[in-house]
Amino acid sequence: MKKLVKMLALLLVMSMVLGLAGTAAAEDIEIHYAFWHGALEEFYNQCKADFEAAHPGVKIILEPTSWDEYWTKLENAATGGSIADVFHMNGVNIKKYADGGVLAPLDSLIANSGIDLNNYPAAMNEMYNFNGVQYGIPMDYDTIGLWYNKDLFDKAQISYPTPEWTWDDMVAAAKAITALGDGIYGIAANYEEQQGFYNTVFACDGWFVKDEQFGFNDENTRAGIKCWVDLMEAGVSPSEQSLEENAAYLQFMAGKLGMIFSGDWVVTEYASPECSVSGVIDVTELPLMPNGKRATVIHGKANCISATTAHPDEAFAWVSYLAGAEANEKLGPMGVTITSYLAYSDGFFEKYPQYNMKIYSKAAAEYAYVYPSALNTEWTTYMWEELVKAFSLQISVDEACSNIMTRLGQ
Repeated sequence: MKKLVKMLALLLVMSMVLGLAGTAAAEDIEIHYAFWHGALEEFYNQCKADFEAAHPGVKIILEPTSWDEYWTKLENAATGGSIADVFHMNGVNIKKYADGGVLAPLDSLIANSGIDLNNYPAAMNEMYNFNGVQYGIPMDYDTIGLWYNKDLFDKAQISYPTPEWTWDDMVAAAKAITALGDGIYGIAANYEEQQGFYNTVFACDGWFVKDEQFGFNDENTRAGIKCWVDLMEAGVSPSEQSLEENAAYLQFMAGKLGMIFSGDWVVTEYASPECSVSGVIDVTELPLMPNGKRATVIHGKANCISATTAHPDEAFAWVSYLAGAEANEKLGPMGVTITSYLAYSDGFFEKYPQYNMKIYSKAAAEYAYVYPSALNTEWTTYMWEELVKAFSLQISVDEACSNIMTRLGQ
């Protein structure tokens, strides 16, 4: 009988404990975080554990999606009213989602927090500001540098690129390296937006989008595109078709290119065992254009909050954690991406001491331009369809740019 009483008492205590646990779990606030998965999943898992330990009663639900599916899933979730509380955003889509009322404005939340936007590149803050309202806090960034193969420079008996190099210096080097023959070319000059003519257009004082007006009739815009097509016409680059079939970075890794414009993210490929020239390459700043200017387009993702979240304070707490010193101190040394929190950018660069990677943060701080975007997302399709014909030497840059403007109705 005593044993039975003890068993009943034990069962009662266990049911009370389980009941309390169930109540506590039911009271947990869940913040759903949608992101495109990849090399950062380990980082997010670490952040989730540390954040939850410091915020009892708040549970972060990680929702990774492949890049190919991310935007379709996000749009469907926004339309269907099931969008995550916090989610990744990029510069291409920020205007669309901000204008559509999907994103929560962050100005008042930022003002009442410890977040200082001066910790991030000014151009990244500008990217996620729409009509004077801040909708995202930058998480990482990308800029562009000029990579070069020292072995090919040595064979051509020319000096390595320096920050004082002009575009003409680069063209002369490309010609000398191409003259080596054996399928070697001086540079890749194919159709490339972020890693190509976006940079030279801005450096030439051209522009792409302002208040839904487009700049392809501007002579400076055309000049910033034409300098690449001139390289194609000079024969110092593989053809557009060749570079579509075998990507430029792969040809560079195979030792077939003397130079290439590349974003910082490509360093993981260049430093890998698959790169046959990893020990003889380096990176420097982009060349100066004839007007004496250089420019890099800057891009990177931000964290945004849903305008319909039921838990805006907790959602912002999660965004603040990801934007803060503790998280960024972890992110940099992973060597996956450059943290937008500038004080911790060196953590990324230190993973690749063999290369002059700090030129990327210098570019972000000194001559970065916001990645161009518009509410009219069709403009990039028109740009590709017309300009690729110019890069394939089928039509002139002037004709291609006029065709884009005609298709845009401007």
